[in-house]
Amino acid sequence: FFFVSMTTAFSPCRNFVMVLRAPTLCSLIIASIWIHSGSGISYNLRSSHIHNCHHRTTCPPHSTETIWTLDRQKMRSFGKVRNFPATTALKMVLQMPEALLERKSTQNMLDDLFDESTRVRARKPIMMQFHTSGKMLWRQWKGTVISETWVACVRNMAIAVLIGIVFQIMPSGIKQSFQGFDLLWRQLLTVTTFTLSFFLNVSYALWRRCYSLSRRLQGRLNDVSMSLAAHAARKETSSLLEMSEFTSESKQVLTLISRYIRLFNLLAYSSFTKSHRPILTPRGYRRLVERGLITPLERKVLVESSVAPTQRHNAVLLWTIKVFLIAREAGHIKGGAGMEQQFLETCHIIRAQYEAITGELQGRIPLAYAHIVQILVDVVLWMYPLMAFASDMSFFLVVLGSGLLTLSYQGLSDLAKRFLDPYENENYWQNDYLCINTLIAETNAGSIRWIEGFNFSPFSPHTIQFGDLSDYT
Repeated sequence: FFFVSMTTAFSPCRNFVMVLRAPTLCSLIIASIWIHSGSGISYNLRSSHIHNCHHRTTCPPHSTETIWTLDRQKMRSFGKVRNFPATTALKMVLQMPEALLERKSTQNMLDDLFDESTRVRARKPIMMQFHTSGKMLWRQWKGTVISETWVACVRNMAIAVLIGIVFQIMPSGIKQSFQGFDLLWRQLLTVTTFTLSFFLNVSYALWRRCYSLSRRLQGRLNDVSMSLAAHAARKETSSLLEMSEFTSESKQVLTLISRYIRLFNLLAYSSFTKSHRPILTPRGYRRLVERGLITPLERKVLVESSVAPTQRHNAVLLWTIKVFLIAREAGHIKGGAGMEQQFLETCHIIRAQYEAITGELQGRIPLAYAHIVQILVDVVLWMYPLMAFASDMSFFLVVLGSGLLTLSYQGLSDLAKRFLDPYENENYWQNDYLCINTLIAETNAGSIRWIEGFNFSPFSPHTIQFGDLSDYT
């Protein structure tokens, strides 16, 4: 509109209608593109909540600690603004200078993380639960596409109103130049619908694979605890009616391995999720010792190792394997070579599962694929008001159609992008994402479930050896 007003000011002798021909339409199109692309927005250090929970409003009052991500910066030079482009490498796994992350990782933040990460009962489900009835679904707001895209709907409807005003005051000759524009728009709509549908399927497949890998990792860790509890050495009973229990040595081995399982799981998720990354800082390791989650010697071994901070959970997995091998040789874990082979195969599967999660996040989808989908969706939404008004559609239907198309196509595009970020590393989700604290809490419960459940046995080994099971059959 500034361009139109300047044209009017320098063309006082021209007819006002002639002035509003091309400049107004071009300025509206440029303004809409400027709004959609986010030009002129200042990129600075922005804070993001660290808590990985479904309802942020229900977080405790002390959960206001933030970590910071560095985005593009605007630099001013000689009165001009220069935008330095961001790197083309999208950092799904948080990568930040260790000194900066160390300063931002306060004790309150770490305590909040450890309070949630040491629970054995999850506060929230892995994702938002709902009833499948149509009535209940229509009443939902949080976690829906409507709650995520209503701002874009209002913006596109406002742009449609402005374009409609311009078409009403434009001469008929300009309108005739848009004849056949509806055919071009329909062809683009067909291509966009087809491409967006496949894009949504690919994104959901990535989300489902990450969820399945997390569940498989949790299941294999439970398998380790269950197998060791079943093969742990037990005390000899003097009476056939006396209950058997673990020996003190085998109970200590099981307790140590269960702690290593919990530590491994915590460090593994901290390596590829932004919400738990502060645990891998030097201050995070010191706080682990202060909270009694690891010993000072274990912290020294982890910190002074030459491996990267995001790979130190591998050392904990090796600790678990070595403790098992020594305990089996000492007789604290019963079983032969077959049991040892099965245990090692389970550990190999555990390593493959968490490595697969990192691989899925780093190779989620090619940039060109997401780029062309974004272009197609934006072009279809921008061109719709021009096509509709050129086809003499009513003003009300054009504005309403802009909102409905934005809700459908922009909503599906945003939903696909959320599927590409299952662990909320980019702060793209608002409500319904995979709750990391739930996965960690369920694994913590599984690490002690089998030990506590089989600490005492209702039958004595002698009753089975001598075949005296009449009291149990």
